[in-house]
Amino acid sequence: MSAQEIADRAGLSVTLVRRVLRTPAHDATAPDIARTAADAILGIPLPHRRTPGALGLTDSAEASWLLADLARAGWPATTLAHRLDVNPRTVAEVRDKRPRLRLDLALRIRRLHRDLINLNPAGYGIHPTDIARTRAAAARRMAATAT
Repeated sequence: MSAQEIADRAGLSVTLVRRVLRTPAHDATAPDIARTAADAILGIPLPHRRTPGALGLTDSAEASWLLADLARAGWPATTLAHRLDVNPRTVAEVRDKRPRLRLDLALRIRRLHRDLINLNPAGYGIHPTDIARTRAAAARRMAATAT
């Protein structure tokens, strides 16, 4: 569910809901909210978890790691984007910097990783030069984040 949907259902301002949903920094504490606001938010029934079309955002850390893993295996972003039915720029943003993404996209990325990680990209029409370029770029990204 999005912050706006939660606010609408709970009868609260979207600003308050976003403040509650914001992940605190490692050294910060969670924000204090009034008990009535907490009760209003916690009283909202969540959508069924098995519906991949469910609205809402989730943390992109796992999806980012999965996409980086596929890049290390040689799968280019354009191929992944085509299989995910998104723009290649979206794949790059999720892999590199986007903090959150839609729940349905996160589930599709998880499924795609499960299906492709043990396969050789060359066997699926990816040119060896593209595989090598993708692996080299993934190694550069890993080296840059390690320093």
